[in-house]
Amino acid sequence: MDWGRAKTILILSFLFLNLILGYQLWTARWGQLGSESDTAFIIEETNKLLASKQIQLRVEEVPKDAPKLKSFTVQFDEASRNTEIEPLDRPIKLSSPFTKSFFRELTNRSSVRHADQYTYDPMRSRDGIYVFNQMVDKVPLFDVTLQLYEENGQITGYKQAYVEVQSGGEQQEQKVISAYTAIRSLAENYLAEGTVIVDVKLGYHGPSFDSETQYMLPFWRIMLEDGNPYYVQAYNGEVEEAKDKK
Repeated sequence: MDWGRAKTILILSFLFLNLILGYQLWTARWGQLGSESDTAFIIEETNKLLASKQIQLRVEEVPKDAPKLKSFTVQFDEASRNTEIEPLDRPIKLSSPFTKSFFRELTNRSSVRHADQYTYDPMRSRDGIYVFNQMVDKVPLFDVTLQLYEENGQITGYKQAYVEVQSGGEQQEQKVISAYTAIRSLAENYLAEGTVIVDVKLGYHGPSFDSETQYMLPFWRIMLEDGNPYYVQAYNGEVEEAKDKK
């Protein structure tokens, strides 16, 4: 065996491997920097657009995450779908309405089911009505709510919708657009000068049909000061204005 030649080949192989690893590290690093640069550019351009139209972004913190989410179909549980206010057997004092003990008491005094799967939505709540969104994988379903009705400091009734995610047929996860991209998409063509944005939240929303099933897609919900929500489809940035007010 020609050890000198074998040694040369071995050295060249290690050199080639190091070059490959170095290139992969370099592309990963610059790809990350490019992504960060793109994000900074989008934020800067969006802020310029908002300033030019005197649109105020009065949000405590605009979400920075742009996760991968999938679309899916849900089926409404007809036993938990109330169109009329259902009275409680006995009113519950409104002292700490969002604690686990409160929801246990609510379950005992009503037909509310799966109360622990809802999260408070202050943007849709108003005097005398507390709105909660059902959660799927820690993401809210904007169209599936539990509404609690208060009178004289007590919860006296409720409306509830509850869904089950249907197995099978789900789309693969896709990365959603950023919150700033959604804001820009909305501000460019839909928002009037002087509009005030008060909340930006990622969740699921779907076309409303008089059906037991509903198809859910990820949307950015952008709430205005007047209580009007806009929904921006989180895959392609298409804007849908909600027909209902807060």
